[in-house]
Amino acid sequence: MVGSSQKFFLIFLITTFTFSFFSYQSSDVVIVGPTFSQEDYFIEELNTISNKTGYKISYVSLNDVPLYIQKNPDKADLVLLTSPQSLQELGNSNVLLPTNDFYDEDSKDLYSKYLINLISSEDNSVQYGHWLRLFSNSMIWYNVDRYKELGSPNFESFDEIIEFTKLNSTKNNELWCLTIDSAENQPLLDYEYGESTGWIVSNWLENIVLANYGTTIYDNWVKNEIKFSDDEIALSLLDIGKIVHNEGTVYKGKEYLIRSQISKSASNLLDENSTCVFSLMGHHAINYMPQNKTFGEDYNFFKFPSINYSNMVVGIGDTVSLLNDNPSSMEVYAEIVSATFGETWASKIDSQYVSPRTDFDISKYKNEFAKKEYIQIKDSLSMNLFRYDGSMLMKNGTGKKILWTTLRDFITQSNNYLEQVTEEIDVRIKRELSES
Repeated sequence: MVGSSQKFFLIFLITTFTFSFFSYQSSDVVIVGPTFSQEDYFIEELNTISNKTGYKISYVSLNDVPLYIQKNPDKADLVLLTSPQSLQELGNSNVLLPTNDFYDEDSKDLYSKYLINLISSEDNSVQYGHWLRLFSNSMIWYNVDRYKELGSPNFESFDEIIEFTKLNSTKNNELWCLTIDSAENQPLLDYEYGESTGWIVSNWLENIVLANYGTTIYDNWVKNEIKFSDDEIALSLLDIGKIVHNEGTVYKGKEYLIRSQISKSASNLLDENSTCVFSLMGHHAINYMPQNKTFGEDYNFFKFPSINYSNMVVGIGDTVSLLNDNPSSMEVYAEIVSATFGETWASKIDSQYVSPRTDFDISKYKNEFAKKEYIQIKDSLSMNLFRYDGSMLMKNGTGKKILWTTLRDFITQSNNYLEQVTEEIDVRIKRELSES
């Protein structure tokens, strides 16, 4: 049997060989990054830049991008990263080059200051890249026909959603399709969880905190300056419990919610045999919708509601950074962070490209889903109400190691355990931070 360290070494060798093979093909500019959905559309954008600049550009996907460029910073020119924490660490280690010169006074206002700070040095004086794409996790998906049957309700707050659910959801007529299991390929045993099971619950909590209490509370909570046992966070967690812990609210019940893969929320939402009307999922849900169903006709989404912060959005995204400051790298980088990048991608009928710039030409979108998501995010950026996934930003990985697992456990219990759960999170986070 191959040990974990041996597996890692084999993966690294394969990755290194793959990279070496492609980078040997005399490219003028080599970009490394992860494998991702619609990578072929990204490469098509690079080909457009190549035709314009005359430089041959290669994109090489790797398994562990931060590790590779730490060990081989001279083997690539640009890098795509999916974590602002990784970007900051690599920037502070001088692996990434400063990109301040690409933020002139005219273009800087086209980006969210909050997002720029996330990919800057600790004192925010040095920027180590640009955002490439953004995605919204502030979506409540719905079955169009069933939503109309309920009168197409317009919710101004999550409290209104909770109240509506109480009045209209009953056993054998459950309104919500919810699942949280992140396991892939096969069902888990009844005592197991997927490694990242719990992240989708953290999305729910982040949306409620931001929608109800705004950016200051949200930011201080993410920085561990507000405890989980404080009223703002505890009451937000209680709101989740008011949905998931009530019998007759969640399709097939809580045990199904806990043990079923997140993709089931999308397929069940459109299943003729289900009763559910709503589902709490972010951008990723579009990848799980049945192919014979159409966005806008069979399913749609509305933004997570908020009374005082109506344009709030919790989301994620990926970035592009410089590793090499030669003329070809600098010119290609400038094209990638320009206003016109992504226009071909956006024109695809199945596009999932969302520009991080507020001046992107919206007429380029031919896909109603991507267009609607871009408008949602653009409005949020313009009002400085876009916030990054909190669990991904919490110090020393506490968001993953502690928040995800504890939220998962809360879902398995009941609201009676609220005080116990929030105090447990605070104790575990305090211990983790003191030991680091």
